[in-house]
Amino acid sequence: MRGSLPVENAGNVPLCLFIEPYGEDFWLEPGEAVTVSPMSDRIDAQFAVSVAAELVSVWLYEDGDPNKVISDSQVIDASGIPLECGHQRHDRRIPGPFWQSGVKPAASPDISA
Repeated sequence: MRGSLPVENAGNVPLCLFIEPYGEDFWLEPGEAVTVSPMSDRIDAQFAVSVAAELVSVWLYEDGDPNKVISDSQVIDASGIPLECGHQRHDRRIPGPFWQSGVKPAASPDISA
């Protein structure tokens, strides 16, 4: 797969993986691994990754150009199955400093469902 990013939760607590620009959330249990890629295999994606406590945020850019954000991406599990936004979300909230320091906007989506 061209331009893909493997992500593995090597920690001992759930990890929230945000895929931008839409803030899609995927919750990885300890030991769980996924791959992030553009929907089209014709796009050479480069990735910008931000990491905070229990949270990884990923942006995809076409050819590394920050003005060419890739909005059609996919997250695939270890068996090759595409995952839906909210994967293993349950009643979890945005973790770490994003939640504790008030960075989370007041108008964020309801993730209790």
